[in-house]
Amino acid sequence: MRGALFSFFMTFLLLCSNRALAEPAKAKPPPAALVVTAAVEQGEIRPPLILVGTAEPRYTAEVACEVDGLVEQLTVRRGDRVHKGDLLAKQRTLPLKLRLQESRAQLREVLARIEKAQADVRRAERLFDQKFISEEQLQERRTDLDALGQRERRLRAAIRIVEDSLARMEIRAPFDGSIVAERTEVGQWLDAGDPVIVLSDLSVIHIMVPIPEQQIHRITRGGSVAVTIDALPGRALSGTISAIVPRADTGSRSFPVQVNVENRDGAILAGMLARVTFHPVTLAAALVVPKDALVPQPEGGGYLVKVSNGTASWVQVKVLESYGDRYAVEPLNKDLAAGDRVIVRGNERVRPGQTVREAAPIP
Repeated sequence: MRGALFSFFMTFLLLCSNRALAEPAKAKPPPAALVVTAAVEQGEIRPPLILVGTAEPRYTAEVACEVDGLVEQLTVRRGDRVHKGDLLAKQRTLPLKLRLQESRAQLREVLARIEKAQADVRRAERLFDQKFISEEQLQERRTDLDALGQRERRLRAAIRIVEDSLARMEIRAPFDGSIVAERTEVGQWLDAGDPVIVLSDLSVIHIMVPIPEQQIHRITRGGSVAVTIDALPGRALSGTISAIVPRADTGSRSFPVQVNVENRDGAILAGMLARVTFHPVTLAAALVVPKDALVPQPEGGGYLVKVSNGTASWVQVKVLESYGDRYAVEPLNKDLAAGDRVIVRGNERVRPGQTVREAAPIP
């Protein structure tokens, strides 16, 4: 009896196990992926453009002499700072001073003769009225007086020329600036027009920045820029776009843009390297996403993982601009709009159609 019960029990277990093997197990769906999402925004984007330029003086002039002469004094040297009107050099003036003395003496003589000629004319007019002299004799006196008047005017003009030459033999600074080069020395003879010194005005710095042709249409004259100088770490400066040269360099296809920066303390020197941050005019409205939302692809471009009703889908996009921690993108299949949620964490492991669960979404 005991053996029969045991056989029945074993047979029952065998039948149950065979039935269990015959019925396939139901597959459980994979758990929802835990992800972090952020909203797609729409707005006008204004990414900064950072380029390198070179600092140049506002003015640089080769100050020249205006008259011939020997350099008698050079009052400045390279590196000196000068103000407008300061004496830079002086030429030997003794020959002109002697000529001036001679001309003035001649003028005094002519003035005395004019005074006598005027008296002669007055006397001749009285004698002519009394019929003691002829009209021809009266006219001779008047002609003598006119000739002396012409001589006076010529002497006065000559004196003014010499006085002007003497003044120009003192070569003075045409503007505030710094001496960057000397072109002459004491004892050197200079012809009119020969350079004496090179003077640069550094009170305002011109930074010449080459702008790529793809960006030049986004730069506007009068716009503000941020400037940093590598040689002056930690110092933030501001500048103004003062000129856009409408001719590109044929090699680099870039347009020179001039930025003015105040430099009243003279800290910025000519030739220093400057980094200029432009804020170009805004682009058209675009969809903006965090950079972490883009999954790049080897062939270029990338995709976003959009979440809708707890399900993930891929959206291929084209990156328009990059600035800060955001991308401006254009969806290639138009399946993206402002307000949609895209994955910013966990997007690399999510496949299209997969169920996702959001954890602390980013606003």
